[in-house]
Amino acid sequence: MPQTGPTPPTPRTPGAFAPLAPGRGDLYLGQQARSIAGPDYRLGPGDVLEVQIVGRLDATRVQIVVDPEGAIALPPLGTIKVAGLTLLEANRAITQRARSIFRYADVSIAVISPRSFEVVVSGEVERPGTLQVLATQRLHEIILTTGGITPRGSARHVQVTRAGRTTEIDLLLFELKGDITQNPFVQEDMRINVPPRVAPVTLSGAVRRPGEYELGADGSLRELLDLTGGVSVAGAGSAARLTRIGPDGRKETTSLDLREGRTSTGDVPLRAGDALYVPPLTSIQDVVEVRGAFNGAADSGKTQTQGKPTIVQRFELARGERVRDVVVKAGGAAAFADLRLAFVDRADAGPAQRIPVDLQRLLVEKDETQNIPIQNGDVVVLPVFEDKVYVVGEVKVPGAQDFRPDLTAREYLAAAGGPSARAKVRAATVTFRNGRTYAMAEAPPLEPGAVMTVPEVAVKWWQDYVTIATLVASLVTAYTGIFVLFNGPLTNGSNR
Repeated sequence: MPQTGPTPPTPRTPGAFAPLAPGRGDLYLGQQARSIAGPDYRLGPGDVLEVQIVGRLDATRVQIVVDPEGAIALPPLGTIKVAGLTLLEANRAITQRARSIFRYADVSIAVISPRSFEVVVSGEVERPGTLQVLATQRLHEIILTTGGITPRGSARHVQVTRAGRTTEIDLLLFELKGDITQNPFVQEDMRINVPPRVAPVTLSGAVRRPGEYELGADGSLRELLDLTGGVSVAGAGSAARLTRIGPDGRKETTSLDLREGRTSTGDVPLRAGDALYVPPLTSIQDVVEVRGAFNGAADSGKTQTQGKPTIVQRFELARGERVRDVVVKAGGAAAFADLRLAFVDRADAGPAQRIPVDLQRLLVEKDETQNIPIQNGDVVVLPVFEDKVYVVGEVKVPGAQDFRPDLTAREYLAAAGGPSARAKVRAATVTFRNGRTYAMAEAPPLEPGAVMTVPEVAVKWWQDYVTIATLVASLVTAYTGIFVLFNGPLTNGSNR
């Protein structure tokens, strides 16, 4: 949605990548934690290593620096060349040397302090300049350190130059797809330049990531859809429309079937300035929506209900599908689902309806009477299993208590701080999820979702009687004072 005013900067969690801004398929980068040297880290002069050699009887642990010639001197193994090797390759080289001297030897190697050097960052970043970096840091982290790419910068064509060779890095591909090849380690004498971005392609409608995107290396429709996740479950990919500005400046719109566009034979080359629109499926295909405690799939919309992960998702509805079919599409019921309280919300031409569906009977007891047909627009809801007991009314700490099958009603009352001074404990009641209410003394063992209510006493023994007597006494005293002051009772027609 368009913003009506400036948006304050969003605090970013260290180690987390900034999300895509709404309406723009580009990078907004913040701070990120430093990386740890992994097996693919390449060693170089200045790295401080810890090498441990474990033999049959003893173990040796030393810290050693890679010298300017790229070697380490490790008694009694001698000098070993490690510069240019990955951490894994160096470990193998030292192990091979150790086993040529000792019959039994296990070697482990770790980077205690990585080497540091300078890199130059230029172009469309918030704070260009020369940075002191560690060899364990990657390109994405360096961009974060500069404050991120400006709105004018290109995240898909970042230029990295070293030893006279320039390569293009697609940081958006790393951000969205996790392609680690597009987030290399920084190296000595590296120069990083973020060029201005070219005219983007616009994705709108029922797509997973609507917004503006630069074209990739091949500039194809299939590449862009793969990057952004393609059409959403509520999108009519067979009725997509591509709008393009022709040589004469006029817009031309053509229809596309994205099901063919995702194949190699039906791929469509895109141009800067193109706009792709995918209409919603609801106008073409019947749909059903599921909400609640389903397992879901990788493309399900995730949310939280009572601290449990739940989903919200739409599916195409095939003719004749029933409740069980929809549950299977949604990945099945989660372990914390309350199967007996499922229901279907239906709002067709008539008044809205809520139809209870006992999934315990359907899925476990195989009772097909609960397998009702699903209609277009139905919403299948599966609540989260309630794991609380609620104590309300005249208690010291009213609210939810964790359910424990071994606790009695009075023990839940004690867990809520006990009754207040005005509590009428004898009249306390317990209401279960099925709507039945019992006196607390006669209630069966409590279940999750039960509500215990402690009412207020109408008159609290001598405390309320003293209060009432004090009030009456004050009224009598006031009337007596008036009687004495006027030397007789007050009448409407006083004698003067």
